Amino acid sequence: MRDDANNDGGGLRERKRAATRSAITASARLLTARSGINGFTVEEVCERAGISRRTFFNYFPAKEDAILGHPGDDIPEALAEAFVAGGRGTAAGAVSASLWPDFIELAVGMMESMAMTRSEVVALKEAITAEPRLMEKAMHGSSAAEQHYVAMLAERESLPADDPRLQMAIGAMASVAKYAGTLFFAPDNTRSYRDILTSAIEALAAVAPLPGSTAAGDQATGPPSA
Repeated sequence: MRDDANNDGGGLRERKRAATRSAITASARLLTARSGINGFTVEEVCERAGISRRTFFNYFPAKEDAILGHPGDDIPEALAEAFVAGGRGTAAGAVSASLWPDFIELAVGMMESMAMTRSEVVALKEAITAEPRLMEKAMHGSSAAEQHYVAMLAERESLPADDPRLQMAIGAMASVAKYAGTLFFAPDNTRSYRDILTSAIEALAAVAPLPGSTAAGDQATGPPSA
């Protein structure tokens, strides 16, 4: 997250760079979904993104890297800032009670901000899965993306990044998002992503009470004294 001290010309330049980088990735992903990884050229990405070939290579070393994108670029700045702000006022050393409701808003907002249709997203995922060299890059990139989310969560909760609660939360969020995404993008699905994601988190809470949930509160109260 940026602070007021950095909200200057340098911050503006970085936001412009991030916008250009996001435009390149969005173009590369859309072309991949429509034509497959080998069905388009860097020049076509540049044309769709409105940039030069030189600019493309200033941001990404290869087409595959543009498809995968940069950690954090898939999170609109306003959504990221709202998620981090949701942890303010939490007692020192504690995890905010609104963590999971705020995660739902973040994930749903990210889904709604996508520039591709459901069918295009499915095609993109299939193209990545079918291409070994891209899958290898994706697995490497997922680690960097995870660290980005850990840093964002650590800032929100005012906890060190290596706090085991944050590590467990990130793992749970990733699992829930993957499960919800699989159901949402299923050909016969008629439910909203919010509904599916909320149900998945409720199921998780049933076996592992989460901050802010009724089950967590009941557990914290403990059994009545004799």
